[in-house]
Amino acid sequence: MTKKEKFINIIEKEIFNRSDIWIENYENDWADIVSFWEDFKNNKTKNSGPITENGKKIFLYMQENVEKMSNLFTSKEIAEALFTSGRSVSGAMRKLVNDGYVEKTGKDPVQYSLTEAGKNYKFD
Repeated sequence: MTKKEKFINIIEKEIFNRSDIWIENYENDWADIVSFWEDFKNNKTKNSGPITENGKKIFLYMQENVEKMSNLFTSKEIAEALFTSGRSVSGAMRKLVNDGYVEKTGKDPVQYSLTEAGKNYKFD
């Protein structure tokens, strides 16, 4: 389970499944709150912009190799596979993490894995 999925489960349990919270405190704003929450859960919240060309190459590489790599990637491995620098991979990964498509899963070296949203994302 990803960090985001854990977060969603807690918020669902502690806020959205407890009618006493919103009735007393947020009645006027509840519809907007629920709408945003549904968008957040479905990765439809505003992200930091479109995926860059470099980000797209990295994203596609990860999707195509998710099983082969057991969904564990390092910036160095991706850079070597795509004949680019580790620094450019790290920058693109930061955006993919912020947008919810990738999560950091390890340390020393830092490893990345696709989230469910990342695995299911389709490029036009």
